[in-house]
Amino acid sequence: MESDKLYKILFTIGSGWNFVMSVAVFFLVGSLPGIIGIEPPRYPIFIYFNLMSIFFFGCIQWIIARDLHGHRSFIKMLVWAKLAMAAVLLFSVLRDAPSKELVGFLAPGVVVDVIFGLIFWRFLVFSGRKAVA
Repeated sequence: MESDKLYKILFTIGSGWNFVMSVAVFFLVGSLPGIIGIEPPRYPIFIYFNLMSIFFFGCIQWIIARDLHGHRSFIKMLVWAKLAMAAVLLFSVLRDAPSKELVGFLAPGVVVDVIFGLIFWRFLVFSGRKAVA
C-alpha cells in the first residue's frame, strides 16, 4: 500500500491545499470577517503574515514532493508545524474562548492540518524503514 508514488501524491495534494487556502483567503481578507460573522481585525497585517507562512509551507511540500528522500528535515518541520497549529487553536479555545464562528471557520482547516501532519509523520516512519532495508 505505502509507496513513494503515494507519498508524492499526498505531498502534492498538501501543497495544493496550502496554495489554494492562502490565495483564497488573501483575496477575501477584507470580506472574510463579514462572511464568517466576526468583527474585522484591527491590523490585518497579521493575517497576511499567517497567509505567507501557509504559502511557504505549500512551497516546502512542493519541494518535498519532487524529492521525497532528500528533505527529511523539512518533513520533520512540517509535522511540528501542522501539529502546533492544532495546539495553538486548542490553547486559544481553552484560554480565551474565541467566537464560535471563528472556531467553526478554523477548525476544518486545523483538522486537515493534523491529518496531513500524521501522514507526514507516517512517511518519516516509512522512509526510515526503507533506508534501513
